[in-house]
Amino acid sequence: MKEILNILIKNKIICKELKPIELNTRKKIKAYLGVNIKNEYCFILKIDKKTRILKKDIEEYFKLLPEINFRYKKKILIINAPVCSKTKELLKDWRIFDFN
Repeated sequence: MKEILNILIKNKIICKELKPIELNTRKKIKAYLGVNIKNEYCFILKIDKKTRILKKDIEEYFKLLPEINFRYKKKILIINAPVCSKTKELLKDWRIFDFN
């Protein structure tokens, strides 16, 4: 959790509230829901993967997640692997940060 907060602060996103979401998977994926200083809801997804993130991977991750409510204005993806160009098109609404 501290690692997530450091990445968010480095990218000038300060959440006053951050709660982890329990996912039923063995994959290295973590999800968080938060509220920033401007009272905007944030959805944060952290993927720890060594190989390239493909479109099929993202679609599979989205199936694992609970229904994202419309009120979440900020969608943040934190990754440590390269992203495929087709995946970037799929994630055009998301802010992508690297955590190496």
